[in-house]
Amino acid sequence: MYDSETGIYRKVVSGYTLKDGLRGEESDTNPGGTYDGLYRADWEWTDAGDLDECNGMTYNGQYGYFVTDQFPYILNCFRGSPDASFTK
Repeated sequence: MYDSETGIYRKVVSGYTLKDGLRGEESDTNPGGTYDGLYRADWEWTDAGDLDECNGMTYNGQYGYFVTDQFPYILNCFRGSPDASFTK
């Protein structure tokens, strides 16, 4: 993303944060161990970065989805309604 104030391109940052601590006792439905990012449930939405829960943001008046090197990596959900031109 281009920052017009600094004149520098930078990576956008996900709004998800890796949880701290342990996942809980290991069971048939819980792998146990520490939160390490391996599972989707290891992450929580904290609004800590540039992107929203769908891994998107409005930039220069246009909403778009971003691919990142942090969870969720690709779009996580959809926002709004698609433009009518997508139905052609």
